[in-house]
Amino acid sequence: MRAARTLILSSLLVLLTACAGTREMTAPPASAPTAVEAPRAVDNYELDGLGAIVWSRTSAEAEGVYLQAYQGARRALDLALADPTWTAATEQTHNFSKLPPAVIVDIDETVLDTSDYMVERLRNGKPFSKADWNAYVRKSNATPLPGALDFLKYASSKGVTIFYVSNREHFGPDQAPLLSEVEPTRANLAKFGFPNSADLTTFMFRDNARGWKEKGPRRAEIAKTHRIIMMAGDNLYDFIDIENANREKRDAAIESRVSWLGTRWIVLPNPMYGSWEALVTGGLSGAEGRRARLESVGVPAASADVIANGGFER
Repeated sequence: MRAARTLILSSLLVLLTACAGTREMTAPPASAPTAVEAPRAVDNYELDGLGAIVWSRTSAEAEGVYLQAYQGARRALDLALADPTWTAATEQTHNFSKLPPAVIVDIDETVLDTSDYMVERLRNGKPFSKADWNAYVRKSNATPLPGALDFLKYASSKGVTIFYVSNREHFGPDQAPLLSEVEPTRANLAKFGFPNSADLTTFMFRDNARGWKEKGPRRAEIAKTHRIIMMAGDNLYDFIDIENANREKRDAAIESRVSWLGTRWIVLPNPMYGSWEALVTGGLSGAEGRRARLESVGVPAASADVIANGGFER
């Protein structure tokens, strides 16, 4: 009897083990995780200018260059006032010796620091647009660059009129929603006590309706009533207009007036943007603009094409 019970129990154990094994083998597989597509990286071409922005905003060297330029301008101003034959404008060709003195300054990256707008572009990856720039200007939040305010106050104390000649724009009603940038700029300058900023008398902004696309006609207008003893700017065209400009013509314009540099022409640095860049890129942006920049410094076209699209030269 005991042997029979043992046999029965053994048989049951084998049967249960087999059933368990069968259940394990036939259990449905665990559900596979749902595939999630990783977000695709977007190439932020504004990052190409990061080094220039960092230098402009943080370096002691940038501060030093501005202070050096405006200290030199202050010394040259006294020489200019004492010499009635002194002019800084190629547009001034008539008898100007008895005209009251004037200094012409650009605004952006010359007397006001607008690099925070460049940071905005870097953060959102958007290239320059008139609408975004217009919105920035209308905030009137730009700050003075080192040495600029002190120099202009000194010039004003010597009886010099300050003219603000900028390619910020005067937009008419037909260009809405863009609004004129003249008054917000005046308010920005007045907030810090810049001379001749109480009204718009000495503000000459880009105005295509008046033929003021380039700065030459505006300088010529000032030359009718004032002796232009000095000009300050971060762009070659703040000093002279050049038709059909290329690198050779631009270089020649500087080299032919070496004695004016630091005395009549106060040339300030701007590695972030300017006509120098537009000449290289031809107005192209994105990968095409990057490719043009690479080729301008001697990178072969085939390599530039690869590098501009995120690759490397092998």
